[in-house]
Amino acid sequence: MKIAIYQTSDLHGYVYPTNYVSHQELGILKIASFIQQDQENYDFALKIDCGDLIQGSPLTHYLSKQGRGTNPIIRLMETIGYDAYVLGNHEFNYGLDYLVDAYEQVSDKIINANIEGLPLTTKPYEIFDYEGFKIACIGLTTSFIPNWENAENIAGITFADPVDMYAHYEAEMQAQADVIIVCYHGGFECSLDETMTPTEKLTKENQASELLQKFTSIDVVLSGHQHRSFMTRIGEVICSQPLNNGQNFAKLVIDTQTRAITAELVEVSQLQQAIAPELAADLSVVQEQLALYLEQQIGRFNQPLLITDIFQARVEGHPFVQLLHKIQMETSGADCSAVSLFDNAIGFGTDVTIRDVIVNYPYPNTLKVLAVSGEKLQAAVEKAASYFTLVDGQLGVSDEFIYPKKQHYNYDMFGGFDYTIDVTKPVGQRVTIMQIGGQPLDVTKTYTIALNNYRATNTAIYPAYEDAPVVKEFSVDIGELIMDYFQAHDVVEVDQRTNFTVIK
Repeated sequence: MKIAIYQTSDLHGYVYPTNYVSHQELGILKIASFIQQDQENYDFALKIDCGDLIQGSPLTHYLSKQGRGTNPIIRLMETIGYDAYVLGNHEFNYGLDYLVDAYEQVSDKIINANIEGLPLTTKPYEIFDYEGFKIACIGLTTSFIPNWENAENIAGITFADPVDMYAHYEAEMQAQADVIIVCYHGGFECSLDETMTPTEKLTKENQASELLQKFTSIDVVLSGHQHRSFMTRIGEVICSQPLNNGQNFAKLVIDTQTRAITAELVEVSQLQQAIAPELAADLSVVQEQLALYLEQQIGRFNQPLLITDIFQARVEGHPFVQLLHKIQMETSGADCSAVSLFDNAIGFGTDVTIRDVIVNYPYPNTLKVLAVSGEKLQAAVEKAASYFTLVDGQLGVSDEFIYPKKQHYNYDMFGGFDYTIDVTKPVGQRVTIMQIGGQPLDVTKTYTIALNNYRATNTAIYPAYEDAPVVKEFSVDIGELIMDYFQAHDVVEVDQRTNFTVIK
């Protein structure tokens, strides 16, 4: 007997093969159309999603604005025939009421061993019985969520340590199952080999390596969260992680006679199947409504500010970045601002639509203002300066921001003061000039800085912000603040100036 296991993760609401700017080979419909046909080659099929499903795309943004109700993305997953769901950290971004409305219809399929106080009836693990061959799937979610999420979105909820909770249920699962699969919305903090060399700070955000170090009962780890792409074996354990937005997915096949497990990542770009019309039918009306919503014009520039080379924009600055600084500082009244240029950013043409804003800023981050000393502010800029490396006179990106996954979003640019980064100098000594209001930075003075809530709270990356007092915080998404800014100005003047220099 052969059992096929299909794993998706970090789909982020990408249903159709598009990034809402152009056609892209990705998305749930392409994956599902393949699975529909492929599962016929096996005796049984087990379909698992490992979280970050209902947030992250223009479609999910639109659905969140339509109020509470049955979520059509979850409805689609049920049409496909998913057997188990794990909650991701982004499931909480729109609040608990929205999460409950979305997942209530499948609460009996949610496997959740470490989120306590969730207003849904879930189970820690599920035993799937295929003619006597039993597979235990335990659901775990990164316990680092309180470091990012707005407190009101996780009120009354506790995120227990996934390693502790696996230990709690291990014996039960061993007694009942032939195979144990860890379905984890979290990643690997160490190298993907038996040396398990740490590849990031061990903050407990990604504990898959720790699970493998402490337990020998695990047969498979289906992971997510990091937006990496791998299928490998660490010792005898198969470990997978699909890319985000449905660019690929994991397929495993268990031969119950030999106990052999084959595994691969299936690239959506290589699939030949046409999208099954019956799968797309339920979302067709929503898709039409979304198209009309996204095309609403909300603003205008006196000239376009398109991003043609995103690395050069990170090196030289860009009017798009200056605009984000201006919005953050005017909204918050802060002295200065920190902004990341996301990989999907394309800038704006002359006319601005809702689509343009969501494509450039797809995350539901909110704005916070922190009070930091001049010394800490300089330390934050030094951290950003470590993004660059110099090889044979050519400016590049430091391995720290590329491995084990690309983290360009952790490079910040700063507004409200002038600064110079000299990449020829050692890391930690690269910021040679910092001037605020034409005067040198006062390391003893307290300044206020506006930045998104992810950066303000994820201090493992920018420790300069650790324990910084919160002066203000805004409940409205930054994307909404951008839209409000456009609607308050008939024509926005493009600021071509830049306030920083990178020397190589």
